[in-house]
Amino acid sequence: MKTATIKWNDFFANEPKPVISKKAETILKVAFVGLTTFVMFTDVTFAASSIDTAADAIYRKLLNIGKWVIIIKGGIDTIQKAVQEDLQSAKKNFLGYLLVYVLLWALPWGLKQVDLLFADMGA
Repeated sequence: MKTATIKWNDFFANEPKPVISKKAETILKVAFVGLTTFVMFTDVTFAASSIDTAADAIYRKLLNIGKWVIIIKGGIDTIQKAVQEDLQSAKKNFLGYLLVYVLLWALPWGLKQVDLLFADMGA
């Protein structure tokens, strides 16, 4: 087997050949814009409400699992740092895990507030 070497600049000097033609690219762009417009102006509230209900149930289960993971992992890490007499690092560890836990609770609340804001605007 023979190996050929090529300079870096020579390798990137050639422009890549297009995968699809300009005509096909234009057709895909028009189809994408049409589909996007259709979805934007179609009433999808029924589907969104059923998805929100299912997603909320899944989120609650994941939050419960995440809570225990944070408590166990955060407790072990914080205790290890305290045993090593690195109290500053133990405090940072504890506050970091506490922040992650608070964010897990605050994220859905924040998203619901944004949803209510847009609902109030008539969007």
